[in-house]
Amino acid sequence: MADELTDEDKLYLRIKWGKAYKPDEWVQLEKLYNEMCESYDIQSAGHIDTLKMICKTSLKSNQLLDMGDVDGAQKMVKMYDMLMKSGKFTAAQNKAEKGEFVDSVSELVAMCEKEGFIPRFYIDKPNDKVDRCLQDFQKYTRTLVTEEMNLGNLIEQAVKQIQIDKEKEALRDADAAGDDDAFEAELFDEDNKAFLNDEDFVQLREYIEDGAQDDEEFLESLINDEDML
Repeated sequence: MADELTDEDKLYLRIKWGKAYKPDEWVQLEKLYNEMCESYDIQSAGHIDTLKMICKTSLKSNQLLDMGDVDGAQKMVKMYDMLMKSGKFTAAQNKAEKGEFVDSVSELVAMCEKEGFIPRFYIDKPNDKVDRCLQDFQKYTRTLVTEEMNLGNLIEQAVKQIQIDKEKEALRDADAAGDDDAFEAELFDEDNKAFLNDEDFVQLREYIEDGAQDDEEFLESLINDEDML
């Protein structure tokens, strides 16, 4: 195949791969490069440059193995693996497996146009826990109304009990208001008040005078006792 290369092909391969390789090596590098491009999604210039180094490393490792240089081949294989990882040439980028994944909006649109538009989500069943709780509550209410035979009597008794409680509360409020009114009437009833008369004032004056006289006599007795000492 190297013999079939034209001068234009040789010029192209020399510029692409360098002068250090022979025509048959150019062919091997170009073949591996094209196979890698068909297998992986090569987009950026960094991917292209990394892919060239991967092809060169693969060629060198095969040559070293053919020469029996196992240690050198191992180093080339390690470099090959490192370049594959750094260039992210993984299974996710493999074009053969890419059909199993949808990683862009354009692919999703193309799938919808090809397979048909996605139908609307079903709404005949609850979609979350809140809907499930509402459904259970509605079912319980329906069962309570339709299957509870004594429901009317229960409701009537409940209404009567509510009325009785309201009447008792009204009586308690009335009694409390009556006690307050009675206390207020007694407090401001002038007929029940005890008014002071003239005799009361006379007795009060006499009591004060008697007390003052007793105080004077007591003081005089104390003075006399001091003089005797």
